[in-house]
Amino acid sequence: MENIYVSLDELIRLGGKAKGFSFLPRQPIHSLLSGRHGSKFRGRGMDFSELKPYVQGDDTRQIDWKATRRTRKPYIRLYNEERDRSVWIVLSQRNSMFFASKGSMKSVQAARTAALTLFRTLSVGDRVGGVIFNDSSLKSFRPQRSQTLLMQMLHEIVEQNGALHAENTKDEQGQLNKALQLVSASARHDDLVVLIGDGQGFDAETARHLSDVARHNDILAVTIYDPLESVLRSEGPIVVSDGEHFAEFDSSDKRFHKHFEASFESHLLHLEQLSKRHNIVLMRLRTDEDLLTQIQQQLGYHPGAKR
Repeated sequence: MENIYVSLDELIRLGGKAKGFSFLPRQPIHSLLSGRHGSKFRGRGMDFSELKPYVQGDDTRQIDWKATRRTRKPYIRLYNEERDRSVWIVLSQRNSMFFASKGSMKSVQAARTAALTLFRTLSVGDRVGGVIFNDSSLKSFRPQRSQTLLMQMLHEIVEQNGALHAENTKDEQGQLNKALQLVSASARHDDLVVLIGDGQGFDAETARHLSDVARHNDILAVTIYDPLESVLRSEGPIVVSDGEHFAEFDSSDKRFHKHFEASFESHLLHLEQLSKRHNIVLMRLRTDEDLLTQIQQQLGYHPGAKR
């Protein structure tokens, strides 16, 4: 049952494995977060520290003109890197996530990804929070540097994951937009928002919310997918169901194969275009491979990673 549903014990055990990957700006060269001219992530923001008299060689861009006019002597502003920032998890446990042809359910891989991110974030002293939603409910958590809050989020993940079943027919497309709207209204500058789902439910309103969030924050979109969604095996007649309706198709039909694969490629292209437009980093995780290994490989494995 562990690949169909997650348990609280399983998610808690992941806390000891949440290492070897980092969300810091400085990344290994093979990390998807590394860019030609530096990280695609802003990293933590900067807090104002103090004013000090300008001396030759100081950065003139940091001159505080108000203080300079008031004192008639040039002063510059000094900043310290913020000691922490908030990491928002936006986790989908919608009905579309309750699927797998092999390996774990998409909903299970998504829940594990969320748990690893939460533990990794809290381990370096940053705040965790976010929104966990399905087709009928939505639970939000204000970011805190709190083990208690982390456990509350894990409990909610397990509860929503356990509510999934094949007979579910509700398909509430607007839940993702509601979650993003909450984050957009609450996220500070230079926060990190980690979207975890299967990329379903994106529309024009989603793009607007993403644009609002990305204006001052970083976004990492983690797309969970099953191998059957990208490459259809030729196994003859196959019956599929959404819990209410049934349909049969011939998986060996070449024309059907062509349309099926074109549909998946179109979906990927839409996500890639959206990510480029709003400077979103995309990560794709399979249901049939070890989750932590995939994350470490894509974020750049380094045992001494501080984040």
